Amino acid sequence: MSDLRARVAGRVRTSRINQGMTQEELADRIGLSVQSVSAIENARNLPGLDTMVVLADVLGLDLVETLGKPNRPQHRMGAELKVQSLIQRLDDDSLGLAVRQLEILVEHSERLTQKRKSRPA
Repeated sequence: MSDLRARVAGRVRTSRINQGMTQEELADRIGLSVQSVSAIENARNLPGLDTMVVLADVLGLDLVETLGKPNRPQHRMGAELKVQSLIQRLDDDSLGLAVRQLEILVEHSERLTQKRKSRPA
């Protein structure tokens, strides 16, 4: 249970900070006290499912991923949350450009990976 509390705490805190939101602002948006938000972010309390649904909506979190077992390192999840929060701030035209840039970056990364694998040891 403490692993789940810690995972939820980290994702809520990281997402809130990446969106430039204070604990007070988050508390106002989800209808909780600042003390309750602090307790969630410090893994002292695990929010109920109804609160978790509201948190996920406000912070743009994937509820299943947030509650499920992590399949990626914590630093990677933090970076992905940051990208997700940045994407939410883009207008439609800029979003299309960002998607194309990410596609190019992924293609480049995949080519580099293939080159590394094909090198003789």
